[in-house]
Amino acid sequence: MSEDTEQPFISRTAAITSTVAGVLHAGVSVFFWNHFYETIGEILSFNLLSGAYLLIGMFALGFVPVACSITQKSISPVILVSVSLIVSVYTEWQVHQSPAFGGPGFFGMYIIFWVGVVLLAGLAGYLEVKLKQRATA
Repeated sequence: MSEDTEQPFISRTAAITSTVAGVLHAGVSVFFWNHFYETIGEILSFNLLSGAYLLIGMFALGFVPVACSITQKSISPVILVSVSLIVSVYTEWQVHQSPAFGGPGFFGMYIIFWVGVVLLAGLAGYLEVKLKQRATA
């Protein structure tokens, strides 16, 4: 006798791990955002939607790549986002130290365009899985 139970898209462990990654990425991102730009609290007080967009993006940039990596059994989404974060913070730090600084820099663009970064990370994971399947076939 077989049971017709639906398998969840993501396991509880994967959901917890992804949530922790999202919270950690958001924490690191808020720290650097507050250092380079006006604080998230100020943005939320002036424009709630813009602040919410940034906070959701900061969380999603940690959550989605880890969830994709766990469900797809790939590492490229995490590597892509990690390298993007490190490079954007480093370049922002270098530009921020120069006297002619103005407007959002590399880190700001990384956070503002978080949707594109998440999509690229998902695409990287998908391509990695397809290449693994091709290699084993």
